[in-house]
Amino acid sequence: MNRPIVLILALCLALTGCIEPDPFSVEARSHLDTRSEANGRVTVLDTGGNWRFLSSAIGAEVKREAQGLPPPGATGSWSDYWRAGFSELRANQEHPEKYFALVLDLRRHSSLPDLPKESIQP
Repeated sequence: MNRPIVLILALCLALTGCIEPDPFSVEARSHLDTRSEANGRVTVLDTGGNWRFLSSAIGAEVKREAQGLPPPGATGSWSDYWRAGFSELRANQEHPEKYFALVLDLRRHSSLPDLPKESIQP
């Protein structure tokens, strides 16, 4: 196969979902195990499959941050991105504290500075 075709195929694969979505997006939640609550709220369950998906996706975002790349979407700073993510987890995740700890741990292992308190707390 010639080089331009290989590059085009690689780009097509990247754009069709081979790259993990932002772990806090509606798109990501559509791939997760959930439970509909009586009040209409949808809770993301703490299953093994969800943990594997979310921990991988969160790890990918930490790597992006460590590489100096911008956060997904128009969130501004990485601190704003993580604050919004923590808020999303707090509102929709069955055991959000497990995921908060993961973010903080992965960021520390990547030698990133600690997040401001207001990014973590509600």
